[in-house]
Amino acid sequence: MAPLRSVAQDNPGAPPDGAAFRRALADIADALHRAEEGIGSILSLTAADGDASRLIETLVHSPVAAGFGILRWPQSLLPPLGGPDDLEAVAVSLPILAGGSRDEARREIALAAERGGGELAGEAVRGLLGLPSLQPLWLGLDDRQRAEFQVEGLATAILDLCYARPVLIVVENLQWARGLTVPLLDALGNAVEDARLCLLTIRSATPCARPGGWTPPGTARRIVLPEPDGGSADSIGAEGDDPAAYAQPLDALRRDRRPERIEWMAHHAPLAGEWALACACARHAGQRAEAGCRLADAARHYRNALAALDRLPVTRRHAQRRIDLWTALARTQSPQDGGAMKAAEKALALADDLGDQQRAARALSLLATLHWAGGNLAAARRVGMMARRIWLRTESSGQQVQTLIKLGCGLTEEGRFRHADTVLRAAAELAPRWDTRHLHGPTALAPVCIAAHRARCRAELGDPEEALRLARAALALAEDSGHAASHALACLHLGWVALTAQRYAVAVEPLKRAVAITETIRLHACQPLVLGALGYALVRTGALNDGASLLLGSREHARMLGIRRHEPQILIWIAEAALLSGQPEDTVRNARDAAGKAAAAGQSGDEAWARLALARGLVAQADGDAARHLEAAARIAGQRSMTPLLAQCADLRKTITAA
Repeated sequence: MAPLRSVAQDNPGAPPDGAAFRRALADIADALHRAEEGIGSILSLTAADGDASRLIETLVHSPVAAGFGILRWPQSLLPPLGGPDDLEAVAVSLPILAGGSRDEARREIALAAERGGGELAGEAVRGLLGLPSLQPLWLGLDDRQRAEFQVEGLATAILDLCYARPVLIVVENLQWARGLTVPLLDALGNAVEDARLCLLTIRSATPCARPGGWTPPGTARRIVLPEPDGGSADSIGAEGDDPAAYAQPLDALRRDRRPERIEWMAHHAPLAGEWALACACARHAGQRAEAGCRLADAARHYRNALAALDRLPVTRRHAQRRIDLWTALARTQSPQDGGAMKAAEKALALADDLGDQQRAARALSLLATLHWAGGNLAAARRVGMMARRIWLRTESSGQQVQTLIKLGCGLTEEGRFRHADTVLRAAAELAPRWDTRHLHGPTALAPVCIAAHRARCRAELGDPEEALRLARAALALAEDSGHAASHALACLHLGWVALTAQRYAVAVEPLKRAVAITETIRLHACQPLVLGALGYALVRTGALNDGASLLLGSREHARMLGIRRHEPQILIWIAEAALLSGQPEDTVRNARDAAGKAAAAGQSGDEAWARLALARGLVAQADGDAARHLEAAARIAGQRSMTPLLAQCADLRKTITAA
């Protein structure tokens, strides 16, 4: 190994700022040397603003960093008025890594993103760099999907360009990192160890009154530059503010028309003691952040609005604003840690206390979505029905459409196909009165979601022709809209309907399209089910090995992603495929597993199909217990009006009797 180089030694003209300053430079030099060799790292430096500036200037002009592409990403307390947003600012910094003319550099960066992250990651970076789009699917993505690809595209572009030249990224004022910069730093932090990359993050020694920023992982090298008087960096406090000092800039901001002024006003208004304005601006800033998929920023603004409300008189209007803010917080919290559920329940409790039925219904509708996403189908149905009853009383048809879609989807997954069909038909009757093009169901535009799920219901209820008609109508609507997730959902349901009707050859092509779309746009929620459906269709059309491989992959994918509600259906397909391959013991094992999981989740339709598959496997093993599971399948099918399943139960019963 070559001897380690010191920045302080390489740049003897640097000011002698003490032993701690020199040690920090030596630590950074060591990290840069390792990055050159392909062992990247994160350095977390805490320093007073003046020391941080001197260190950066010494570093970037040092010979030790001469071979590096250096990116400086200064963070700021507030977004620049009229300037680029978080990711645009990052994208603008990248051409220095590519070289050549400006246009050549932009094209090379987009290609680097595509090499590392795929077509849509490349499209995302093309958009950030002002280049025209080349992939039609990009235009059909939701805002959240676009944001995810933008983050991934920038991260993969940087990592790809590191192969040709090591990169040093200096993130200044890390305590103010916000928006999509935070997930970008997460992405780089997760991949830095295997890249020619040094990520130097610098946090101000002055405590930050605003929570947030980015926290480097525990593996980061920590460096603290003490204050000149020897005091600890953490001991420095912020002086109190004079409210009068903020009145004049606040007045100027009122006359500003740039969108970012809202964040500035949300910051200045509480400092000026203008609590009503602070509440209004924080709420609007939260809405702007939510629309831009900056959910952490949105949640922070909504909490600030709630804090401002605490300073205002208790009135009914302010109580309504409080409910709206808790509902908004529920939309921006992570469902995994329970924060979204708690916020929605708080909104519901406040609405009930106030006697505000419409706001209670909104909270109930949101709770139904959260329960559905978490796999608690019975709770989703219960609160969804409560919301619907309120919308019926208040004649709020537009809100009712959204609630009906969520309720119908949940009922379909429970196996309550006749009830689901009734609910979705009611949604279809109301939808034409409203502009539903931008009303999203769980994964799709409202009209597509309604038609696709109705198609599955009609197939399970024994009306294959109507089911295929509805599924094809859903696909036509999705194709007209250009909405990628809707297209995938419609293709999935057309294939699923064909499988239920035992028209296996019809199912293959739409399911192949669904697989291609979900893989391209990373629609993780649907991917396991789509792969499993295609695998089963291939098995049924004679491609046993290819189909079995897809089926097993879909099961592992569902488990990896934690998508439990699709696992019973995938296991049923695996069980049926095993029987076709002459492996009844695998059929019994997988079908038994599917039946247990479906029963525990309240998915009675899946349980019925699983019991039938289990009975078939036991018949193949000459096991007398087959009749019991067959009768269980027939009983559920009769309760749920599942005509195709009843017919297959009758056929198997004849086989058992004849034997």
